[in-house]
Amino acid sequence: MKKIVASSAIALMSVAALFASGVENKTNMNTGYLRNPSRNTEAKRPEASYYNVAGTAYMENGLYVEAGNQFVFKEYGNELNTGDKFAANGLSDYYSNDETTVWLYPDADFVYKHNSFAVFGNFGVYAGGGSLTFSEGTSATSLLFANAASGYMTKSAAAYEASQSATTETAKIQYQAAAETASTAASYLMKTAQQGGHTLSVTSITYGGQLGVAYLFLDNLSFAAGLRYVHGTQDMKIKSGYFTLLGNGSDTISYKANGYTVSGVFGIHYRPIEVVDLAVQYQSKSSVKYKVKDVHGELAGDFDIYSGKTFHTDLPAALNLGAGWQVFEPLYISASFNYYFNTFADQNSILGETDYDNSWEVALGADWKICKWLSYSLGFQYGKQGTTDDSNSSFNPVLDSFCVGTGVEFYPVEQLTVTLSGLFARYFDTDYYLSGNKTTLSKKVTNLSIGLTYHFPNL
Repeated sequence: MKKIVASSAIALMSVAALFASGVENKTNMNTGYLRNPSRNTEAKRPEASYYNVAGTAYMENGLYVEAGNQFVFKEYGNELNTGDKFAANGLSDYYSNDETTVWLYPDADFVYKHNSFAVFGNFGVYAGGGSLTFSEGTSATSLLFANAASGYMTKSAAAYEASQSATTETAKIQYQAAAETASTAASYLMKTAQQGGHTLSVTSITYGGQLGVAYLFLDNLSFAAGLRYVHGTQDMKIKSGYFTLLGNGSDTISYKANGYTVSGVFGIHYRPIEVVDLAVQYQSKSSVKYKVKDVHGELAGDFDIYSGKTFHTDLPAALNLGAGWQVFEPLYISASFNYYFNTFADQNSILGETDYDNSWEVALGADWKICKWLSYSLGFQYGKQGTTDDSNSSFNPVLDSFCVGTGVEFYPVEQLTVTLSGLFARYFDTDYYLSGNKTTLSKKVTNLSIGLTYHFPNL
């Protein structure tokens, strides 16, 4: 039975987002973003090394070092509506979810500023960001196996009919054997498709870092340029006790893949008057070419998974715009806009393509210095994703959202800043159609973070 799922490869291509959700440019790169999502005019803190690289030229002299970690509490869900197509064969409507908490989501930034010159760098999770475990599978994997089972049911019925009209006993026996084999395969595949018939585990993390320089050409105009290094890793396992019966050699199909690239980031910061900031930043496309390795499972080849295979999963180019106003000494307000050029990126997975439209997000926020040892921040953000009815992901839903970020900065001693912040997201459920079957995707995420920043003014 080694090849019994070969015909399901086409079905799997139609749900390729199962293994990769398309590219997401992460913007929650540090505690500052969680505190206030409007960051595109940042020019006082080392987090400018990601959000507004040209703003580093306006910082005070010295070395700034920042490090932090986020704690991500999430629930991803998908509710499958099979209608009547598979109900008679045992695949009914069901809901599956993942509640894996991410305890390690680190970041680091530094800026060295001397007169009109600045050197900046950062490290963080640029895409992906953790592990997902669906103990009862997902709508996409269930439909994959159910469609394959339907195909074998059709083959079994055809072979049985042929046996009834066979003119020789030998032919009749052969048709009956073929019908039994196809029926057995269909039964195993449908049991795999049912809720609890298989599990899916995915880890996808894209680490990134950038290093660059900024220069203050005029008292009110700066320019910055840098290089960005991105390294992506993927690790997928799908497990079912029926795989062994289907000739897989074990109960698991799995693979690992990784890829890397180097791209550029450029920025301009302009202050038409002392209390107003205008910033533009462009992050070029990071074209990440993945190479597959460590493939396990005899059936993996039937899904077009094999060692040495390559595919691209790019981080799209992004345009970041910002405007800020120092209303009076304690209060700074700002607006930020990010636009992602998804249509110019190859957002492929190991088994096919995911086609997203361009997406954008807009944020408003305020930072208020209450006293010499405490500041408070609050910000709001709305994000519009470039999804369509047939371009999304069952295991990592890409959904429109509204976020509220808030937090405080403490200054316990001179030059030291301690940041505590949280981002609370409201995601809007959406319908995603797989081979005509409706899946309702949902998502709940809360991010909490702690960070430390130290300024060495005499370096």
